Amino acid sequence: MIKLYLFKRSFLFALLLCSLQSWAQTSVTGKVTSGDDGDGLPGVSILEKGTTNGTVTNIDGNYSINVGEDATLVFSFVGFTTQEIAVGTQSAINLILQPDVTALSEVVIVGYGEQEKKDVTGVVTAVTSEDFNRGAIVSPDQLIAGKISGVQITSNSGEPGGGSTIRIRGGTSLSAGNEPLYVIDGIPIDNVGFPGGRNPLNFINPSDIESFTVLKDASAAAIYGSRAANGVIIITTKKGTAGQAPRVTYDGYYNISEVAKKLDVFNADQYRELTSAYSPANIINDLHPTASTDWQDQILQTATGQSHNISVTGGSEKTGYRASIGYLNLDGIVKTSNTERTSFALSLNQKMLDDNLTIDANIKTSQTRDRYNGGGIGGANNMAPTQPVYDAGSPYGGFWEWVAPLGTKNPVAEVELTQHNGKAYRGMGNIQFDYKFTDLIPGLRANLNLGADVINAQRKFYQPTFLRAQTIGNQGEIQLENITRVNQLLEFYLNYTRDLESIEGKIDVTAGYSWQDFDGDQFGSNGRELTSNDYGYEDPSVAGVSSAWANPNANRIISFFGRVNFALKDKYLFTANLRRDGSSRFGEVNKWGLFPSAAIGWRIYEEDFFAGLQDVFSDLKLRVSYGVNGNQEFGNYQYLSTYGLSNQFAQYQLGETYYRTLRPSGVDPTIKWEETTSINLGLDFGLFQGKVTGAVEFYNKQTDDLLFVVNIPAGTNVTNRVLTNIGSVRNQGVELTLNTIVVDKQDLRWDVGFNISSNRNEITALDGSDDPNFKGYEAGPISGGVGNNIQVLRVGQPVNTFRVYQHKYDADGNPYVDGIDQNEDGVINEADMYEDLSGDGQVNDEDRRPGENANPVALLGLTSNLSFKNFNLNFTLRGSLGNYAYNNVASSNAFLSKITGFTISPENMPVSVLQTNFTDPQFFSDYYVEDASFLRMDNITLGYSFPQLNKVSVRLYATAQNLFVLTNYSGIDPEVLEGRDNNAYPRSRNFVFGVNIGL
Repeated sequence: MIKLYLFKRSFLFALLLCSLQSWAQTSVTGKVTSGDDGDGLPGVSILEKGTTNGTVTNIDGNYSINVGEDATLVFSFVGFTTQEIAVGTQSAINLILQPDVTALSEVVIVGYGEQEKKDVTGVVTAVTSEDFNRGAIVSPDQLIAGKISGVQITSNSGEPGGGSTIRIRGGTSLSAGNEPLYVIDGIPIDNVGFPGGRNPLNFINPSDIESFTVLKDASAAAIYGSRAANGVIIITTKKGTAGQAPRVTYDGYYNISEVAKKLDVFNADQYRELTSAYSPANIINDLHPTASTDWQDQILQTATGQSHNISVTGGSEKTGYRASIGYLNLDGIVKTSNTERTSFALSLNQKMLDDNLTIDANIKTSQTRDRYNGGGIGGANNMAPTQPVYDAGSPYGGFWEWVAPLGTKNPVAEVELTQHNGKAYRGMGNIQFDYKFTDLIPGLRANLNLGADVINAQRKFYQPTFLRAQTIGNQGEIQLENITRVNQLLEFYLNYTRDLESIEGKIDVTAGYSWQDFDGDQFGSNGRELTSNDYGYEDPSVAGVSSAWANPNANRIISFFGRVNFALKDKYLFTANLRRDGSSRFGEVNKWGLFPSAAIGWRIYEEDFFAGLQDVFSDLKLRVSYGVNGNQEFGNYQYLSTYGLSNQFAQYQLGETYYRTLRPSGVDPTIKWEETTSINLGLDFGLFQGKVTGAVEFYNKQTDDLLFVVNIPAGTNVTNRVLTNIGSVRNQGVELTLNTIVVDKQDLRWDVGFNISSNRNEITALDGSDDPNFKGYEAGPISGGVGNNIQVLRVGQPVNTFRVYQHKYDADGNPYVDGIDQNEDGVINEADMYEDLSGDGQVNDEDRRPGENANPVALLGLTSNLSFKNFNLNFTLRGSLGNYAYNNVASSNAFLSKITGFTISPENMPVSVLQTNFTDPQFFSDYYVEDASFLRMDNITLGYSFPQLNKVSVRLYATAQNLFVLTNYSGIDPEVLEGRDNNAYPRSRNFVFGVNIGL
């Protein structure tokens, strides 16, 4: 039936060509077979050279095409050598395509070049566009979430285009950056955030990305020296191919987003019942007698969005090109929030001088516009449901508000009357010249890379005078912020490869120079007491600027780098890297640093003694690597002392007037980058003719010279805290990756990929203190009280460890409540609720002990791709096990004194208060530290590809994102930044309906 259908399609296609190409003089038919097994090859591209006239072979390898006089046919197929045949007087051309050995050997991107995967000694993982996550994806990093073992990608919020936190094998720093280095088409970028956008990667259209390559260990990443301690992510965009017939593709989708989960708070009837039972009579008078408002529903919405991308790809004999334009517009589920992006990308590649010179040029530019929600998420959780949204007589723009200035703001007013917009223009481009000295020195080539990355961004914040302020007299606010950054790059390297036939070896040597300059300016201003209700940001009626600031920012990195790859008998592999970096972020003492690495690999599969197992194994390679990477992402000018005005407690009196003095900041002039030393042991394997492949990795990472802010003695006339190198952090872990071909039939194929990793993070030294009773440094700020922190940095504990009291529980598992003399000692205090762990007869800060932490014990990802005829079903499951989260939404809201003893306004609260019956907040109780393990269906896609007709391909698909989450966590979402859940923008559930069209 299939062959009959394909025959009919080929016959109709031939008739169509005859009608459209009346000039054709010759009809050519034939069959294309494989030189590997002699079978017919379906899908071989056959193009009349120099024209767009072409066809493809059917399922049996047969073809038919009409061509003009003196035609030459070009036969091409992935994995086989392209062949050209002059037609002449032939009417039948049968051809045997030979396998292309170089094409069949998988090549992966590494720093400053490529390597065959079988020769790689470091930990390098690549994910191509075929395996990307699907859906309404704005931030490119979400394309690979759950795909790579040891790589944790957490969206910071559910905002459209919101930023992400990425950790590769755990965090290595406390004060410096923990994000990986991004290299986009050969340009290492400045990946810090900027005020005009939510995510520094959002300028890239995900449809333009061809692959992600993650360098995880020091051997793979050391070539990037002082910026690679947190790993490297190399992003390669799509390119054109020389000799490819022009092709136009369209990819578009429509998105519907809905609220995945809301906080369970009291409705109006429940709230009136609650206040009647607990509140004094006068409080009831503050509640509206008939209003019933679901404040979460009032600020949340079912959002829609759309995306459109068009690309043109093609090339002549020596030239390849690709151009694309994209438009994206997505609303968020919180009203008024939105992201919009218009992008353009162009890549050109040209071969010249007998193919010895290759020129590659890339340009990517985009404009992103973001409107942030004006707050209101916390207010929607707290605002009393018995109050109305609107009040016609209200002086606050027609919105109902509490009279008390410190009462909860009307969240609808806050969302609708606040205008908080960002706009960013970003352009990135580079041109690379690669020249092969074929005649002079065979195997030698030179590469020159010139690039630039330019950002211009603005942020504008406006609140009118009629939006109720938290403090009297501060109605109305305007903030303006502008930033410009220019990143310039010049890199040059020489690469020499040679086969050493006498010893059955191969050598690959690279040596180069890199110069990268970052220059930026940032300035802003704040104003109050606006005299106009106009929403324009350039409104001249603003009474005046209350403050202004500027922040020039510049740094430069100059580097020399080299790498040697050596292979002996295709069995024994050796790699050495060395990079010397000089950075303007450091003083003369530590301006230069050296970052070495070495690795060895043993392809056991190639050994003679292993021949008896080659029926089972298709690959087996053992790898060991060692290296040192750096981290200098902590800001500029930290080694220079700057001057600022003293505070009100450090003033000098002249006469009857007190003056604030200029005083220097505390600095360490010998400050240097953090250094991470890594050891990795890995085993790559393949089983059953490659149907099962994978890798096991064991690693240990030790970060020394940890940057941390420490106290300095008082009385030195400088600020009493200074950033310096002191402390260490260790990460140890294991990773397993499995990729399997479960079924591989003619019409049915099922691939499954699975990865799991475990990382143990521990602070091994901090500020030189060896006092075993030292409680550590407080960290992890929370909402509630003033200056409260729930986490601790302490030697022997992981980063983000919670420091809490151990609550007492009754026989039913309910926590003891406050206000009751549980100990029956005649005194009501915290000892009635919490364990006296210090044994001193009282409960105080000494009894807050480190306990659980936010870091997962294990991360896992499961990807399935099932194809049946023209249907395709794929999904990605992502999980996190053993991580804990502090439910700050509950701890700061779920207590009864919000209605029994308030002095501002009655507030709503989570219904979980009925489980605890706490009268007052218990911020430091371990009750609120919850197991936040989860399994999330990140995305699932069902698609159908229509049979190709006259070179037109059409695919329809439907995707569901965040379809479900399995967890015991009681909050809205268990996946929260650094383990603290505090009114984050909720994640949505998305439904995407899209189409791909190729012409």
